[in-house]
This record gives sequence, C-alpha cells and structure tokens, in this order.
Amino acid sequence: MMKFGKKVKEIIALAMAVTMTAAFTGCGSSPATGGASGSSSVTATSTSGTETKSSSKTSGKAASVAMALPGLITDEAFNQFTYEGMKKAADEEGIKCVYKENVSQDEQVEVLRQFAQAGYSIVIGDGGQFGEALAQVAKEYPDTHFVFLVGTDTYDMPNLTAATIDYGEAGFIGGVLSGLSTTNKKAAYILGEFYDTHKQMEAGFKKGLEYVDPSIEETSVTTGDWADTVKAREASLALISQGYDVLFPCLDAAGGGVAAAAQDSKGEKIVGSVADYAKDYGAENVTVGSVVYAWDQLGYLAAKGELNDGKSHVIGLADGGITPVINAKLTDDQQKIYDQAMQDLKDGKIEIKVSDK
Repeated sequence: MMKFGKKVKEIIALAMAVTMTAAFTGCGSSPATGGASGSSSVTATSTSGTETKSSSKTSGKAASVAMALPGLITDEAFNQFTYEGMKKAADEEGIKCVYKENVSQDEQVEVLRQFAQAGYSIVIGDGGQFGEALAQVAKEYPDTHFVFLVGTDTYDMPNLTAATIDYGEAGFIGGVLSGLSTTNKKAAYILGEFYDTHKQMEAGFKKGLEYVDPSIEETSVTTGDWADTVKAREASLALISQGYDVLFPCLDAAGGGVAAAAQDSKGEKIVGSVADYAKDYGAENVTVGSVVYAWDQLGYLAAKGELNDGKSHVIGLADGGITPVINAKLTDDQQKIYDQAMQDLKDGKIEIKVSDK
C-alpha cells in the first residue's frame, strides 16, 4: 500500500476542501422574491478552503457562517426565511457566509464536515433532520460552533446549540382556531414527516381542539415531502372527502398544495402555520388565520453568534417567536374563547404533553 507523508496528506486535504467549497453558494445573490423577511441583499461571498480558520467555540460573534438547508432558498417558507435571516446578519455585521441548499439526509454529515474543514466559525444545520449529523460533526470539530435550527437537543455537546420556535404553542393556537371554525367537528393536521418538534405541535393541536370542544375529531397525515405541492394537494383532497373541513398544514413550499385543495373545495377552511396563508399563498377566501413563525429571526441570531451557548432555546408566543394572524371575523362568543385561550397560554396554564403511544 502506498504511504503518504504528512505534508502530502495536508496538501490533499486542502485541495479537497477547496474543491468542496466551490460547490457552495455565497450569500451575495438574492433569491426570488416571495414571503420574505424584508432583509437586504448582502455583499458577502463564500470563503475558500485556504482562509485562516476562526474559532467561535461556545460563545462570541461570528467571523464566518455556513448554512446547510434541506430545501430551496426560494420556497417562500422555512428555508427561505432562515436563509434571509442569515443574509441580514451578514449584511449588518460584515460576516462572510455561504450556504448549500437541497441537502439530502445521506449528504448531511459530509456537507457539515466540509463546512468545518473550510474554516467557518459557525455551521448551521437548518431543519429537524440534521440533529444526529450535527452531533457527529460537532464532536469531530470542537473549535467550531454548530447550531441545530428547529431542534431542541444539544446532544450534551458544549459547541452545539439548539434553537426553535415553540411548536407546541403554535399547535395549540392552531387547534383553538380550527376548533372554532369546524362545522363538521373534524380537523386535520398535515405535515411532511414527524420530528420531535412536530410531535409537540400535534400534541398542542389536540389540546387546542379540546379547549374548544372535546368532541372534535382530529387526525394527522404526513405527505413524506415538505415541498411537493402535488402530494400535499392529494393528501388534502383525501381528507376533505372524509369530511375534514378544517386543515392545519405545517409545510414548506408544499403549503401551496393545501391552499389549492381548499380553494377547489366548497366550504373548506385553512388554519395556516409557519407562513401567512392568506398573504403568501393568496388564499384569503379560505384562510381563517395563521400562526406565523419568526424563522428569519432565528436565522439572524444564529448567524450573528448570539445563540452560541451550548443550550436549547425555545421561542414562543410571549417572546415573539410566533405571531397569530386572524383573517376571519369571529363571533363575540368565539372571540371570548380565543382571547381567553391566548391569555391562558401566556400565563402558563396550558400544559402540552406528547403522548407516549
């Protein structure tokens, strides 16, 4: 077997890092307009594998930041919003940043590892599916800080921070609005697939429905894809045919499929989450309201290095992590129920637990 000297190995490793980095995209180009956070375009470019490494360890501001995303930065949903938060931070702070979109499950470890090899001081895994990959790479690179967005587990790693929106509270608000809106007493939760945060959201959704009327029937359906509008539309139509007259989607670009199905069906209603379905999907005529997530703020804080403490952050209603937007005119009785539910939530009177079953 051929043996390489130490210097040769270093040159090979450096060449691999430079080749890898070329495949990443700098943050200077703006994505297509959509449900944006309103952040401005930045002048930062991607860093090269030869740049001096900068360590953020477990605290401090970012010198450079890299983000791996499971979807497209033009999805008008989670991927775009978190990306634009990073762009805003880069613009304000002069942080060099780079991203890679459409990262599949089997690519996660290698993409994150290559970001760390290239010297980025903060590496962000953007989505609930990145947890185990982040934990693995964080252990390999203790001088790089990693951020698990839409996660709550830090895997006991001092250089891994988790930050997410309070899915349980968002689910509860969605459940209350759905419960107040259903005529058939049947409401459905639609998502791509279940991660821990989405199980919490389902528990909140059930709690919200029960708060309004314990007799309301609930079901949860996964499409297997966060961005596929066709699958989301088909799943929605199937639910509508079973009498579910309120749909509560938690999706990325696929949310447009739910909106389309509701608009094509008589008497169907939507309570949106993540995005404002009335505005972002043009579904004003069927949208009761939406629980809008401040994803751009999470991306912004992560990119600035303000979350680098190795802890888990969950941002809810009281802290502006989620914002209810009401489109339908509620009756006086409905408004009283809704207002009391929101007050109980803020006062910590609503206990949301994930079922063991």
